[in-house]
Amino acid sequence: MISTGLQKLDEFLSGGIPSSVITDIYGANGTGKTQLLWQISINVIKQGGTVLYLDTTGGFRPERILEMQKHQKLEGQILDKITVSRITNTSEQINSIKNFKEMNFSLIAIDNITDLFSYEYTTEKSIFKKNSLFMKHLHDLSLIAINNDIPIVITNMVRNIGDNDVENMRKAIDLFTHIKIKLSKNSKKYHGEVNWLLNHHYFTYIINSSGLSDYSEDF
Repeated sequence: MISTGLQKLDEFLSGGIPSSVITDIYGANGTGKTQLLWQISINVIKQGGTVLYLDTTGGFRPERILEMQKHQKLEGQILDKITVSRITNTSEQINSIKNFKEMNFSLIAIDNITDLFSYEYTTEKSIFKKNSLFMKHLHDLSLIAINNDIPIVITNMVRNIGDNDVENMRKAIDLFTHIKIKLSKNSKKYHGEVNWLLNHHYFTYIINSSGLSDYSEDF
């Protein structure tokens, strides 16, 4: 198990992020999706593990990870334990895992799973190809998680439809993800919703220098 760094979320997940499954973190911009992914990555390294980080948006910020490390008073060269691969198109994303002959990582992190697919396949004629390639990609990731007994954690964006925020390519993702964590924000606080094994749980959190933390008034 890998701690998320959020006590309430870890309690609901019986200790944290499990191996052999895909965990999906999604929400609007500014809700802390990527920072939670970094926080989980740091917690893997604290346990002696290493991380393969696939960055499809150019959003990886080593200085922020070092800031989180400082505020958590952690020793060691954390960045040396993270292998970052900058992904610029869907072909690279699909083939990225194949480039690592020995899958000896403790965690695979992908930020963001759908961004490049939505950018490259924009026409009605390309929807079938986009969905087919994307579902094959998720299937391959699922096999990697199972065969190597490691967790895969992905982030994803949402689209605004009417008054609702809908996860991008949700129907395809739902087929292959086992834990779904939705992050959102209103005018007062950040809210999280986690779905696992047909159960739902809600939590609140704050974002500070050390990362995502539990909202103290909930205790």
